[in-house]
Amino acid sequence: MRAEQAREEARITFRVYSTGYLEWAKQQKRSWTTDQAQLNTLLPRFGDRKLDEINTSDVERFRDWLADRRARATVNRYLALLSGMYSRAIRLGLARTNPVKGVAKFRENNQRVMYLTTEEEGAIREALPADLRPHFVVSVNTGLRWSEQMGLRWKDIDVLTGIITVQRSKHGQARRVPMNSTVGSVLMDLGAERKRPSDPGEVVFACRHEQADKFFPKAVERARKALADAGREGGRLEGFTWHGNRHAFASRLAMAGADLLTIKEVGGWKTLAMVQRYAHLTPNRLHEAVERLVSNRATELARN
Repeated sequence: MRAEQAREEARITFRVYSTGYLEWAKQQKRSWTTDQAQLNTLLPRFGDRKLDEINTSDVERFRDWLADRRARATVNRYLALLSGMYSRAIRLGLARTNPVKGVAKFRENNQRVMYLTTEEEGAIREALPADLRPHFVVSVNTGLRWSEQMGLRWKDIDVLTGIITVQRSKHGQARRVPMNSTVGSVLMDLGAERKRPSDPGEVVFACRHEQADKFFPKAVERARKALADAGREGGRLEGFTWHGNRHAFASRLAMAGADLLTIKEVGGWKTLAMVQRYAHLTPNRLHEAVERLVSNRATELARN
């Protein structure tokens, strides 16, 4: 009887476990801020439930509920967080099973290249609140990840050299991102509105949202409707997420003639394989390559 009572008292709620998990994540994961933002959605659903009583059916209902509100790729990220939390709980003896196991994730087409036409970009920009439009314009023109962009401080901006320094990228290293004239103009405007111009640690992109999925899907939907009302095609925006801005950036570079190595370095991808998906957008590069054989041969003949 006492052993059973002790086991019952040892059971903790999802909310209590989440507090400890987040403290652990702060020490172990660079993406802990993303976990924190996702927990704000998970806690109202599971917070007061005992950690070990949440089952697969509960997780499936959460998945389907969230799918009506967020992009499917985003839903998969929530499932991944839940699964990781339970894997750790099992190691600590706080749960016996992982309720996420067996819950099907949504299929994602990671090879899909999503880029914006000028018209689509304009529609999204107009659909966003005025204070978030600079964030969007810079995102499309730099390919910065959300976490990288939101982590920028004014000390990271060098307008004279036209360089943005990401102090710690996804891969744990600093990288330098060149800014074009559009980005430079946006940053000049933001700089003129700084509240603490003498503070180099002041954030560049103040935002009331922790994650883009709190506001961006609604803006995309408004943009789709605006395009449709104007008799334009808005279907290409279906499922477009903030991360799609990064794909748009790379796709536009490819179509402008940038080689894959340049795209990799500017965008901060770890390997060339990660940017191979954009190769088909630069078809002229193959013809230009083989044509060099002709020009080189002609030069040799002229010398002889």
